[in-house]
Amino acid sequence: MRQKLLVAALLLITAAYAWGLGWIAWGFVRVGGAVGWGLALGIVLLLALTVWVTWREVLFGLASGDLASRYEPPADAIAEDPAAEFEAAREALEGETAADGVQDDWRAWFRLALAYDAMRDRRNARLSTRRAIEASKRTAAARG
Repeated sequence: MRQKLLVAALLLITAAYAWGLGWIAWGFVRVGGAVGWGLALGIVLLLALTVWVTWREVLFGLASGDLASRYEPPADAIAEDPAAEFEAAREALEGETAADGVQDDWRAWFRLALAYDAMRDRRNARLSTRRAIEASKRTAAARG
């Protein structure tokens, strides 16, 4: 619940920032002239980028939260040792089981993402989470 409140607060701050950018852009439009219109256009582009990035991150958070609520760790998960869990998760994707269609299993990618996160590798954790989300969407589409 605390994380949801934090996200809501950040969205409100972003909305206030967007409103402020819109107000500044409107001021430049009222001034007129080539410089005023150019600055207004630049600010509107910055505003559009802000809204797009915020929307994309919210969708990512919702999708990864959905995967987290549906995920159940496998029986061979090693919670005590992050390095051993990382190796087990990576081997599940790259090893002999990869030939059995694990590459499209969102659970395997999400397990790897959690292992990366436990190893404090946030960049690869996000990339693996994105792969898990894509695999989950493909699985849902294949089901109908």
